[in-house]
Amino acid sequence: MTIMRSILAPALLAAALLPIPQAAASNYPPDYPTCGIDDYVTTGPFELIKETVDHGTHVRLTVAYRGYLRNWYADDEISLWIRLNGNDVFVPAAAGTHDDAYAFFDNGPRSCVWCANGQQGGYVPSPCEGITFPPYSSGQWVCSDPTPTEQYLFSWSHDQYGNQNAWDIDVAAEANGEWDSNWGNNFYGRFEPRNSCNY
Repeated sequence: MTIMRSILAPALLAAALLPIPQAAASNYPPDYPTCGIDDYVTTGPFELIKETVDHGTHVRLTVAYRGYLRNWYADDEISLWIRLNGNDVFVPAAAGTHDDAYAFFDNGPRSCVWCANGQQGGYVPSPCEGITFPPYSSGQWVCSDPTPTEQYLFSWSHDQYGNQNAWDIDVAAEANGEWDSNWGNNFYGRFEPRNSCNY
């Protein structure tokens, strides 16, 4: 019995000191912000907001405009020119809720819907129609993908390994041929890379 105790006691102590892995099971949708850190840059009449959504490469960019063109034109008559690391887009603005005209870009999944295997009640959300589930699956998330404009804009936002690059951003606003562009020099902002969820 003493031999058993002399062997068992150190084995139990060693097992107690081993690190216990944390459980990582969840069923959050792929667009759920697990990081949710926002970085802000103000340049002229623009506010640039970069949201790091998760620990991977999922990011969002909001460009908010509060310049003088809004005194003469409705927000939906204003277009925004945005260049991120050399790739530029020209998009219509939307009316914001913070006294601004804005454009929003998302490089990851969005509008995710849970499609349950063997959905009950006769209602099947349209994204779930025709899905073939893997064996023994309870269901899966179905999401919308980034638009071609978003894919192009974010082409150089990350390196080939998925790490964020620094973001050099130029912006300007246009309405009915009139530009708010810092006299043609554009307004400039920069975000340094954020590759963790720490401040």
